[in-house]
Amino acid sequence: MPSIEIKIKRIEKDPRNTLIIACPEPSLASVVTIEYIIDTLKMEEIGAIRFRNVPPVITAVDGAAKLPYRLFYRKDLGLITIRQHVPVPIELYGEFINKILDWAEENNIRRVICLTSIPAVGEKESDTVYFVTEEYYVDEFKSLGFQPIRDAIITGAEAIFLDSVLSRSIVGALIMAESKVLTAIKKLVESGKVTSHRDVMYILGQTVGQLGPDITAAIKLIKAVSKLINYDIPLDGLTEHANRYAFLVEKNLEMYLKPPKETTTTPLVY
Repeated sequence: MPSIEIKIKRIEKDPRNTLIIACPEPSLASVVTIEYIIDTLKMEEIGAIRFRNVPPVITAVDGAAKLPYRLFYRKDLGLITIRQHVPVPIELYGEFINKILDWAEENNIRRVICLTSIPAVGEKESDTVYFVTEEYYVDEFKSLGFQPIRDAIITGAEAIFLDSVLSRSIVGALIMAESKVLTAIKKLVESGKVTSHRDVMYILGQTVGQLGPDITAAIKLIKAVSKLINYDIPLDGLTEHANRYAFLVEKNLEMYLKPPKETTTTPLVY
């Protein structure tokens, strides 16, 4: 079994410290959100994560070779994020999350938040941002203006994250924004017009693959992060930023273009 090596600086213990990560999801809104926040807030790189015994993947940004999984920190905001240029293989995601959570507990990080996108809960998308957390912390996230999601089945990386974080002494939450891309796919599945995994993946390739990440969902997630850290993150450069990182789209979609081993539909949250 491949192991994970983490080299990260220790950070100052601060009750505000919040670690925010992106769950691998097909709209790529969460990935773009993290990328945008790191660049816009000019966060400091504090470490990297390396997978042993798996073929290496290196990304190049402005001529500089970079490991695909790196951690960034903004001390005055108590914000830590993880840049994931390449999706963590789902079979390694549990180990990845637990390693990160071990480091978070050692550094007294209070909250660990995973960002993702979902199909519309109602008939069409709204600006509402939803959450799932441990029962003890529901009121805390309600007070920030987030809506608890009801009657949902959560699978995939999001479920792995929740399963890992809820057993620890950390305030863990899944934060979810509605995505136009995922809403359209859900409606096609419900109508019977799309029945196979191949069809779903074709639609993703034609939408996200050609048009880029779901910017509308990313805006909602960035606003959510602003509430979490009590700091208004400007949005004026988001579209340009998403275009700059368009090269990430193909690599991120690869994991969704592979047929799953035991299911015939894309794992979505309903």
